[in-house]
Amino acid sequence: MRIATLGVALIGPLSLLAAMGGPDQYGYIWKDSDEPGGPVYNWIDITATGIPVTGLADDNTFGPYIMEGNMPYYWYDVKKVWVGSNGYVAFNGGNIAATFPVLPSAGGTENYIAAFMSDLTFAGTGNPAQCYLQDESTRLIISWINVPFWNVAAPGYTGSNTFQLILNKQDSTITIQYQAISGTTSSNGPIIGIESLTGSIGLARSQSLMPAAGYAVRFYNPAVPLLQVADAAVQWVDEEGTGGTMAAVGATLPLAAQVQNTGNQPLPAFTVSSKVLGPSGQVMLTETVDIPPLSPNGTMGVPLTQTFAPVGPGTYTHRVEVSGVAGDLIATNNTMDREMVIYPSNADQVNASWAGPLDNGVGIGWNGGNGGVAAYIIPPFVPCQITGTTVRITSNTGSSFAMMVYDDDGPDGGPGTLLDSTVVAASNGGPGDHVYPLPSPVQVTAAGGYYVVWYMLGANVNIAVDALPPFSLRCYEVLGGAWAEYRDRATSDFHLGLQIQQPPFVDVGVLGLVGINNGQQVPNGTTVQALVKNFGNAAITGFPVNYRFGNGSVVSQNYTGTPVSPGNSALVTFAQPLVSASGGSDALCTWTSAAADIHPDNDTSCVDINMPVGIVQWDPTPIRLFPDPAQDFLFIEGLPAGAVIADLVDASGAMQPARTLGSKTGRCTLDVRTLAPGTYFLRIHALNTVLHARFVKQ
Repeated sequence: MRIATLGVALIGPLSLLAAMGGPDQYGYIWKDSDEPGGPVYNWIDITATGIPVTGLADDNTFGPYIMEGNMPYYWYDVKKVWVGSNGYVAFNGGNIAATFPVLPSAGGTENYIAAFMSDLTFAGTGNPAQCYLQDESTRLIISWINVPFWNVAAPGYTGSNTFQLILNKQDSTITIQYQAISGTTSSNGPIIGIESLTGSIGLARSQSLMPAAGYAVRFYNPAVPLLQVADAAVQWVDEEGTGGTMAAVGATLPLAAQVQNTGNQPLPAFTVSSKVLGPSGQVMLTETVDIPPLSPNGTMGVPLTQTFAPVGPGTYTHRVEVSGVAGDLIATNNTMDREMVIYPSNADQVNASWAGPLDNGVGIGWNGGNGGVAAYIIPPFVPCQITGTTVRITSNTGSSFAMMVYDDDGPDGGPGTLLDSTVVAASNGGPGDHVYPLPSPVQVTAAGGYYVVWYMLGANVNIAVDALPPFSLRCYEVLGGAWAEYRDRATSDFHLGLQIQQPPFVDVGVLGLVGINNGQQVPNGTTVQALVKNFGNAAITGFPVNYRFGNGSVVSQNYTGTPVSPGNSALVTFAQPLVSASGGSDALCTWTSAAADIHPDNDTSCVDINMPVGIVQWDPTPIRLFPDPAQDFLFIEGLPAGAVIADLVDASGAMQPARTLGSKTGRCTLDVRTLAPGTYFLRIHALNTVLHARFVKQ
C-alpha cells in the first residue's frame, strides 16, 4: 500500500545479456543461472518442513527471528532477521514500503536483502499469500508463496509471485530463486539486490525488471575484501532502540549509551561525547568519555556519570557522538539523538505528543482510505488518568476516522488490550487540532505505555506530520490490523497523542464481599463486610458504601476510617446485619457511591445467595473471648453445644482458612499461634446462628 499515487510500472523479463555484475565497493559480485558457473535453479520446498511466518499483512514485518549461528554479511555477521511482507529481509529491523529506495542509497532502512522488493500484500479477503521459514545450522531459507501485488481496486491485490531466499552460512553466498512471477505493480520495483549497514555500499541485480520463472541469482561475498573498514557507531542512546521519553520538570533522567565496532578492523581507543541540548539547541550539559580499543563486532556501554534533571518544559535532545577514529568509513552512524519531551510538573492536564508545534502542511493518508498510524506514549506522570486522544488533521474532504487506545500488554510490549475506540464523524474531524474525550478514562497507576491510533474510515483525510528533529522513533503504521514500524519514523513524528490528567481524581470501588460467596446459604442476621479499594490517585475517606439483597431496602453506611491510600484497600463492616423477611435466592450486591467518582464500572460487586426463612436472626447473647489480646490460644465461651465453624478475617479483609471446632460444653479453644499480630474479626457459624466478635493477636 502506498501513501502517494505512482504511475504503473511496465516491467518485463530480466535481460539475458546481463548474467553477472559487480563488484561493489566491498567486493560482492553476482551471477545468475544464465551465466556459466552461476547457480543452478533448484527450488527447495519447505512448506512441510518450515515454520509459517504469520502476521504478515500489508507493508509490515515479522521478527526478529534469531538464526541458529551467524550469517557472514559484508564485513560483519548478522543473526537477527526481520521478514518483510514486501519481499525483503532486514537485519536491523525497519519497514520498507513504496516508494522503494534505489539500491544502494544511504538513509532510511539499511542493512537488508531485496529478494523481490515490491508493493506486495498478504492482506485482503481470499488472499492466497503464504510465507515459510526454515533455519538450519548451515543455511536459512525463506519462501514467499503466491504473494500478489497490492492493488487499490477490490479485492486489494492482483497477480501471484513465488520466490525464495537462501542464506548459506558456510560459504556466505546469498541465492534468490523465482518459481512463478505474474502481474504488474503500480509502484516502483521489483528491486533485487543487497545493501550493507552503510546504505551507500551495496549491489543491485536489477531495479523494476521482472525475473522469469525458473531463474536464480546468487551474490558472492569476496574471499579478499576490496575494502578495509574502520567504523565506530553509536548503537543506541539511553535504551536499546533509542525510543523517545516523556517526563515532568524535576524528574531525574539517567543518561546512557552503547557503541560498537561495526567495521572489520580493530579500533584503537576513541572518544564519545554526550550532550543534552535544550529546546533552543543550547547545550545544557556535556560529558566526554574515552573508549578503550574494540575488536570487530565488539560493543561497549559508555560509562556516563551524569544525569539530567530538566528545570523547564520543552523538547530536549540527548546527543551521543563518536570521534577520533582514523579513516572512519561511515559518518552517518557516528551520531545518534534521543528525543526527551518535558511537561510542567504542576499542570492539571497536558496533551502528550511527540510532535512539535509545526507540521509540513501536507500530512499523510493511505490510498484506499483503509489505513492508519500510531504512536507509543509512556505518560510523564504516574499515577494519572488518560482522558482523551489528540490529533491534528491537515485536510479532510468528507471521511470519518477512528481514534483508539491500546495497552502495551501485547507480546514484547506491543499493542494488546483495546481500551477505547471512538468513531469520529467527518463533520467533527476537519482540519485543525482536536481532542476526543474517552468515555471511560484510563487509570494509570503503574509504569507502562499506551498506543494511540488514528485510523482512516474513508479516503481523502490526512493526519499532520512533524518533519523537524528530534524524532521519537515511536511511530507505527497500522494496515488491516497489522502493525509495523513507520517506514519514515527516523524522519517523522505524527501529530497524535493522549490527553493526560494529573491527580487528584476520585475512583473508589468494591473488590468483593468478605466471607459470602456465590451459591452460599446465608442466615438472617449475617454481618455484611465489603472490601473497598482506592483505584484513584489521592487518599480518600468519608464516602458512602451500600448493600442490598434482591429488591429489598438499600443499607448505606459512610466509611469514615483512616483515609485509604491509592492502590490500597479497607474493610467496611456494616452495623446493620443482613435481614430479609421473604428470604429466597437472589443477588446480594454492595457498591460505593463516592461523589465525583470518575470510573463507575468498578463500583459494584454482587454474589448470588440463598436466605432460608424462619431461622434465628441474631443471637442476643454475646460470646466471650479471653485472653484478649491473645498470644497462643483464644478461649471462646457462650457457644451452643456441638460442632461450630469459625471464620477469621484480618483487618485488611483477607480471609483465613475456616476451622471446625468442638463445643460440647459451650466452650472451645482456638489456636492462634500461626496468626500474624493484629486485629481479627471472628465469625462463628453454629446451627442456624451466626455469632460475631473481635480480638487482638499479640
